[in-house]
Amino acid sequence: MNDGAALREAVLAMLAAHNTMTLATANAAGEPWAATVFYASDRELNLYFVSDARTRHGQDLAAGGRLAAAINPDCGTWNEVRGLQLAGRVDVLTGTARLAGLKHYLAKFADVRTLFQKPRDANERTIAERLKAANLYCLRPSFIRLIDNSRWFGYKEELRLD
Repeated sequence: MNDGAALREAVLAMLAAHNTMTLATANAAGEPWAATVFYASDRELNLYFVSDARTRHGQDLAAGGRLAAAINPDCGTWNEVRGLQLAGRVDVLTGTARLAGLKHYLAKFADVRTLFQKPRDANERTIAERLKAANLYCLRPSFIRLIDNSRWFGYKEELRLD
């Protein structure tokens, strides 16, 4: 097992290496839903993603604010399975918190930054306006599990956060 600092660095490296996470939410009736979103992260292990509040996962988050997520690359064999499982609280960012989160998001996705700053045509202006109007969410994990079958089948380490 890694010590806490080494595990944290392994999680940070995996977050930096990937772009999408699959969110798992449930509505008030307990009906599950999954949706994949682009994300950016920071050194504190917060994950930032953009989504329309009218989406199914956006409505689920507004009703409860908690979610689980998975981050993993596609693979072809059991021993290639690597990834993260996360659970935590999600908040919609506003004001200066939104600006700080957006800074991380735009730093990771240069094409989105370009779209925000200099849309080239009417279509890009429409996309930019929709993105600017969409919610910026912050997932603050309370639990992260790193899975790495390249070490051995079923290998996992867990990080509990305050």
